Amino acid sequence: MSDIHDDEASEALTESAPIPPGERKLITQSYDMSINTLIEQWNDETLVIPEIQREYVWETSKASRLIESLLLNVPIPVLYFAEAPEEKYEVIDGHQRVASIARYIDNQYALTGLKVLNDPEHMRKRFHQLPASEQRRIRTRVIRAIVITDESHPTMKFEVFERLNTGSIALNAQEIRNSTHRGPFMALVKSLVHDETFRKAVGQKSPRKRMADNELIIRYFALRDRLEEYRPPLPRFLNKYCSAANQFGNDKLEVLASDFKLAVRNVYAVFGENSFRLTDSQGNRIDRSLNRALAETQLCTLSDATHEDVAFLREKLTHDLGRIHSQADFLDDIQRATSDRSRTLGRMYRYRDALTAAGLRLR
Repeated sequence: MSDIHDDEASEALTESAPIPPGERKLITQSYDMSINTLIEQWNDETLVIPEIQREYVWETSKASRLIESLLLNVPIPVLYFAEAPEEKYEVIDGHQRVASIARYIDNQYALTGLKVLNDPEHMRKRFHQLPASEQRRIRTRVIRAIVITDESHPTMKFEVFERLNTGSIALNAQEIRNSTHRGPFMALVKSLVHDETFRKAVGQKSPRKRMADNELIIRYFALRDRLEEYRPPLPRFLNKYCSAANQFGNDKLEVLASDFKLAVRNVYAVFGENSFRLTDSQGNRIDRSLNRALAETQLCTLSDATHEDVAFLREKLTHDLGRIHSQADFLDDIQRATSDRSRTLGRMYRYRDALTAAGLRLR
């Protein structure tokens, strides 16, 4: 059995609080696109699929019925795009539809499972086998597309992506954040998940699924830099930090990367393969599961010490922090409603006090 699992599911997207008026800016533009234009932009990669979008999963019969709708002039659901860097557009809703049309025009499958055009002229026909008039009908069909512009506030982009998140496997907050908050900081986070010491601390050679490690690193940065400002809901707090951090210059990003690597080295120096997990006063693991609230606490607090001091006090830190791990108040802070402000501050302060009491000098 794996000892890696989400001890708390990624904070529910339904966790809510009023969105401030200044963050409610949403600007959209509507376009009527011909299939010809759609395919052209798909082929030249003007239309891009967010990294976390699901792979193409439609069965041939479902894709065929979409083509049948085009031939019958049946209305097609609206596509939703979002402006992206380099004059590109992310497909945030409609990936399966666009890919199905592109694949058919590229002759990658034959029509099957049709309900109306269930006749020899259409069944088992690839695009190039259709009459020229029907090929033109498909290519000239018009589909409505709504574009979320760059002028929209990131909070509302996140909100729209969440509301359109209707796939068979709902995207979590970090998967959406990865698409709606692209930038240099997010690229840094993507590289840091491969840090060798971090991977040993997590206990897996490769990044965990569904960007769990990306979110853990962002939680560390956001809470370390803005702990006193923290207010739930956690997803919105992290989104705001990502927006701000994407504006940092290269020098600031290099400092962040260095600080993170120091924090991970310090945690691993104390706990080794038991990092991010509950341990006893002897350093033995008492819970196999990685606890994200504990992980962010260890990273945030130990990032304020030198590696030499941590190594010198390793045995005492192992003992004293193991005792903290058994205290009811601390366990409550890391196991129940962990995004609550009082519990978030509580676990940080308790851990920091224990480090100081053990003789560790903190910045």
